[in-house]
Order: sequence, then C-alpha cells, then structure tokens
Amino acid sequence: MTPAPILCERIRTPPLDPAFLKPTRWATTEEKAKLGNAMLRFIAQGMPAEKFTASLYERLSNMFGFIAHCDRHGFAQTWFDSAVTRRDFLDQIARHPCWGDPGFVWSDVEREIGQRVRENLLVEAWASRAREDQDAREKAELVRLMAKHGVAPVSPVAAAPAVQMGLF
Repeated sequence: MTPAPILCERIRTPPLDPAFLKPTRWATTEEKAKLGNAMLRFIAQGMPAEKFTASLYERLSNMFGFIAHCDRHGFAQTWFDSAVTRRDFLDQIARHPCWGDPGFVWSDVEREIGQRVRENLLVEAWASRAREDQDAREKAELVRLMAKHGVAPVSPVAAAPAVQMGLF
C-alpha cells in the first residue's frame, strides 16, 4: 500500500548555500549544495520512489550510514516502500552522528539535512502515518474475516458494553 505523502516544503528553506559548505577533493561546494538541495526536495515531496534518481542513490548510499542494497531499486524498495520504511529512513538520517571532516566527506551536508528532519518532526509525522496505515490494514482485514466467517458487522455504539447502574 502506497501511503499518502507527507509534504514538507519548509524543509527546503533556506536552500543549502555553498558558502557554508566545505569542498572535498572530489566535490565542490556547489556540487554538495546542489545534491543536498535535491535530497531536501525529495524528502519534502514525501520520498516518492519514482523520484529517487540515480544521482540521489549514488550519494545517499554513501551517507548517513546507508549501504547500497545492490542497486537503486533495492535501496528504494528498502527505504521508500511504505510509511514504516520512510519513517525508518528519516530516523536513520535524524540519528546519524555525521562523522568526519567535511573537507573529506559530506558531513556538513548530513548535519544540515539531519537538523532539518529533526526540526520539522518528520520522523514523528511518518510514525503517525505508519500507525494510521496499520490501523486501516487491520480494519480491512477484520471486515474481510467477518465476511468470510459470516459475522455481521456491529456498529460501534451497539458494540459498547452496557453500563449498569446499581445500588451499592
């Protein structure tokens, strides 16, 4: 089941500024900002698997303690398949300690993205969505099982136990 996206445009504001990033031997500050902003846009859009590009995969599989999962599709299936996996993805970003000198790794970009995920309470929002999705799945299964076993649906009011008032 594909969860309805949780959109969070404010995570993108302000855009990452190359002036506050440190270049590495392999990436300029402009490249770091561009890809960091692409990550923020992807998160802001609710992490739709179909928008998980090759460049996002190549960078994310080397950040926040993530691993490659064989290929881009395996990574997307692991992290963007449901509200639960999206929550786990954001939780890993929020909790990652951002090791290393930003002159050698992307820890400056990791630190900023993790901070924005925490500030916008995105782990909590996706945890709530995961609970809602689980409740919906359980209710659908209950309806299916009741129909299968010939049990008539019961209204919530009729199902509540009667309160007896008695003398003490």
